[in-house]
Formats: sequence, C-alpha cells, structure tokens
Amino acid sequence: MQGFTKIMNMILTHFKTNGIRASLLCLGAVFVLLLSCCNNKVVEEGESPKRNILFYIGGDNNLSSEAIQKINEMRYGWKPGAGEMIIYLDGKNEGAFMLRINDTKGTDNNGVAIYGLDTVQVRGSENSADAEVLNQVINKFTTDFPADSYGMIFFSHASGWLPEGTLSRPRSMVIDGGTGTNREMEYYDFAGAIPDGRFDFIILESCLMADVMSMYELRNKAEYVMASSAEILSPGFTDIYGNKTMGLFNTAQSVDVVLKAFAQSYYDVITTAYPDENDDYCSLTMSIIKAKEMENLAAAAKVALQGKSIDQTTLTVDSIQTFDRPKELISSSVPRHSRYFDLGHTIDSLATKAQYEAFETQLNKTVVWKAATKRFLYYYNGFLIKRHSGLTTYIKQDDYPFLNSTFENSSWYKAIY
Repeated sequence: MQGFTKIMNMILTHFKTNGIRASLLCLGAVFVLLLSCCNNKVVEEGESPKRNILFYIGGDNNLSSEAIQKINEMRYGWKPGAGEMIIYLDGKNEGAFMLRINDTKGTDNNGVAIYGLDTVQVRGSENSADAEVLNQVINKFTTDFPADSYGMIFFSHASGWLPEGTLSRPRSMVIDGGTGTNREMEYYDFAGAIPDGRFDFIILESCLMADVMSMYELRNKAEYVMASSAEILSPGFTDIYGNKTMGLFNTAQSVDVVLKAFAQSYYDVITTAYPDENDDYCSLTMSIIKAKEMENLAAAAKVALQGKSIDQTTLTVDSIQTFDRPKELISSSVPRHSRYFDLGHTIDSLATKAQYEAFETQLNKTVVWKAATKRFLYYYNGFLIKRHSGLTTYIKQDDYPFLNSTFENSSWYKAIY
C-alpha cells in the first residue's frame, strides 16, 4: 500500500495549471491509484438516457503528472447525475486500477472544490498495451456500469498505423515499459479489442491517429472518432477537461454536435493562448470522422485511383502535404522520410479533376469537422499546413520496404485495390 499512498497524495495535491508545454503528448501519460468500492448503477426504466464514459490511460511509462492533472481537471468540473466517468490507469511500478469519479464533493489543499474517487478494481501488474487487457476493461466497464450509450477517451502513446518496433518514436498505440522492455499495441489489435457498435464516440488524445488505415479498422466500433493527423502538444486536452467534459454526457444532442463542441473548445483554447499564428505553440490538427462512412470513402478512393499506385513512382512525394516530423521522430540510424501524408492532397495528385471532385464529396461526408493551424512546430523541424483534409495516408517509398508491405496488408489498402 505504500505505492498507493504515494500516488493518492500526488492526486490530492496536484493543482490546476495553465498553459501549453512544449513536450509532446504522443508520448502519452500514465500513473496510478486507489481504494474503496462503488455501487453499480443500473439504468431504471423511465430515466433520461444516460451515457457512461471510459477514460483509458494506457502505458506504464512517463508523463505521470500529466495523467494525474487530467484526472483532477475532470474532478474539478464534475457534475453528478449525468453519467459515470470510469478511469483505467496503469501505473509505473504501481499496477493498474479502475476508478470512478464519485458524487462526494471535497476540497483540495487550496480549498478548491473537487469530487472524490472510488476504486472499482485493483488490477495489479499488467500490460496496458495488451489488447486483451483493453477488452477486459471495456467489458467490465459496460457490465458493471450499464447505460443507454457509451463513449471512450483514449490517452496514450500513439503513431497510428505504424507497426510495433518499426521506428524509434512514436510508435504503435500504447507503450508499456513495466518489464523493462517496451510493449506495444497495434492499431488492428486496438480495434479488435472493441466490440462492434460499442461506443457512440472514441476520442483519441494521442498523436497521429487520423490515418485512414486506423480509421477504416475502427469503422464498426463507434459512430464517430475524434483524432489528430499530426502530433498533439502536451498537455493536450487537459485545459478543456475541467469545463467541457460534462458536455460529452449530453444525450439530448446528437453525438456529432457534442463532439464538435468539444473539439472546437480545444481549438479555441490553443488559438486563444497563442493568438500569433506564427507561434510554434499555436500548433494543432483535429478531425471528427463519421466511422460508418469509411467504407464509402474506400469505394470512392478506389474509383478515383483507377488502380494507380500510391507510391514514389506515381507521386512527387516531397510535394504532398505531410503531418509528421521525421527529423524529430525517427532515429538517425534509419532513413528520415515522412510516413503521414494528407489523404485529400494525395488523391487529388493522382486523380482527374472530375474523379477528385467525386471523391471529395464523399470525403466531406466522412470528415464531418476539422481544424488546423497555419503551422506545426515549424521551427522544430515542423511544417506549414497548406492542405488538411482531416485524414492521412501512407505513400510507399523504396527506403521503407517493411512499411510498404504493412500498408499493402492493411484492410484499407485491400479495399481500394
């Protein structure tokens, strides 16, 4: 219990902070907790529709203080009665816990009102990057806390579709270093752990997740997915969790309206904090994808491409809008070329005008909301954002034979060729 006491004290004394740090959220947070039991809440007939939300913090690694800050921001802004917020948190050297924000209001050490936490389950030492663990957590969440609908917020390391161990950083979806060896979750394992139709929405507070391979894999898992084409600057959504989380429980409005309000709040926080569009910290991309339209998008891409290969023989790769920073995110021992390219710009460069217009019509039905700043960490080996369709793709390159084969083996690729 010594570890529990230490983390509990960290949570109780971690106060609200302001501002955006320059470190990156693509190395997503992590740390740990707590005690006591909660009563299962059963939805009674005649009650207003309720939505419960799972906040999965995956990885036994770094940025622990940021994880605690996010949890506390939710507790500061909590309003009982709307639904349940269940938190899965795997801790560095502390084990994993499932927690619930309860209805008991207390105060922090500064006298600020904050709601308490119950421990739903002490799970012990486990690999949060294991898809089986994710599946177990989701099943316990929906079984113990039944509701009319469900949402999930996922905060972790991430690099979208990239295969495990391919590159130095970032990579895959979760990194759990509990055994001294980094263990990672592939995007298709992530999707496979989620029952079809389980969530109204999945919010990915993780870098580089708005790629078509990942989104196509999630097409049957949620109604909408919120994700970023580029990295997410730390502290990510922390500054909106306090006063915008409760909006996600609103079942009186459609899911897309609720998500758009949440995403717009994030954009407003960044652009208000950094009004100079040339400021490096004024950097973000964000999209909301209507998941069930991904199959229609694949069909539209297939028609637009007419069998044309997406590779360096058919495209001038350096001319296509990119969304990663290979000089920063790839080790010096391997070629440093981009792996995330704007989907719309890529198809536009391969299709005729009429073909692209038809594709763009479907693209706009798929990406129902998007926003991007003018630059992204431009002076830190970043890039200008001239095209932002809301989704990215890979372009096959001779220097990345393994990525080429991984791309060709994706469900998305098989759907468009």
